[in-house]
Amino acid sequence: MTNVIEQSSALPTGFLQINHVVKQFPLGSSGFWSSLFFRKRDRSSAFVSAVDDVSLTVAKGETLVILGESGSGKTTLGRLVVGLEKLDGGSISCDREAVGFVRDRGAKRGRLQMVFQDPGSSLDPFMGVSSCVAEPISKAGLGKAQVAEKVKESLQLVGLEGELVSRKTSELSGGQKQRVAIARAIISDPKVIVLDEPTSSIDVSIQAQVLNLLVDLQEIKDLTYVLISHDPNVARFMADNIAVMHLGKVVEYGPASSLLSRPSHPYTQALLASAPKLGATLSAEAPASGEPQSMILLPKGCRYEPRCKFAMKKCKERPPALLPLKENAQTSVSCFLYSD
Repeated sequence: MTNVIEQSSALPTGFLQINHVVKQFPLGSSGFWSSLFFRKRDRSSAFVSAVDDVSLTVAKGETLVILGESGSGKTTLGRLVVGLEKLDGGSISCDREAVGFVRDRGAKRGRLQMVFQDPGSSLDPFMGVSSCVAEPISKAGLGKAQVAEKVKESLQLVGLEGELVSRKTSELSGGQKQRVAIARAIISDPKVIVLDEPTSSIDVSIQAQVLNLLVDLQEIKDLTYVLISHDPNVARFMADNIAVMHLGKVVEYGPASSLLSRPSHPYTQALLASAPKLGATLSAEAPASGEPQSMILLPKGCRYEPRCKFAMKKCKERPPALLPLKENAQTSVSCFLYSD
């Protein structure tokens, strides 16, 4: 086990505080992408800016949904929150304790947990359900009886009992595997759980059951969630606040009710318009290209400018700041349509 959290004095007051976070991945000196886009002498310094100067706050017991297309940086941000990736800039704190990289520290990893998109790849297929759920607290100094009791409690909370508990994880359905992953996440009584597309790899018929389970667990255990999703319908069901990410930056942030009913940023408008709705046709507001942009060759100005029907000259020249709307200070937008 490794330590994700170290003590720190003089940290912000938010329960989960993300401050000017940066994460870059080098392309290296060789390989297809670096040779395609960069001259030989430039390749060693080429990088992908997956998360670029992101600042967010999550209150205790609330759910922040990070919404965006594939390649927007939302999963990388989630991994940074739990310490699975190392920060290249900025800071993250949870309950006034700084979050550090898991490989650099010593024994409090259980305070931050992550439920991954594909439960089949995140669970050992050869382990029994009980052993898999017990693993996060196996070195916490608890007796066997205490561990067994906590495992039983966690499995009951996620609705897994009886003969299912004695099976190997590979013998379970997708929905059952995700319930095991959730039980494994809650057993250490974490302060924050990052949920990375928790329903996208399971049958549509049971997605609502898993979302309802997450809502119930949040109330029972006073959990704080960071939920990563590409689906506005999931955001509508789960979110207290939403941060919309595009190519590594937050372009809009605010309360779920107002952001979903009155989206301000052109990208948010297109994202919501593109979401499937029962009995409805695709809106004309959907982006014409339908494809995310490259994270390797970014525009000089606004990163959405090549796809934006409202683009102006200054959008090509410099990036807009993320600023509160004049008519609704709770919502912040990064767009020159709302600022000079």
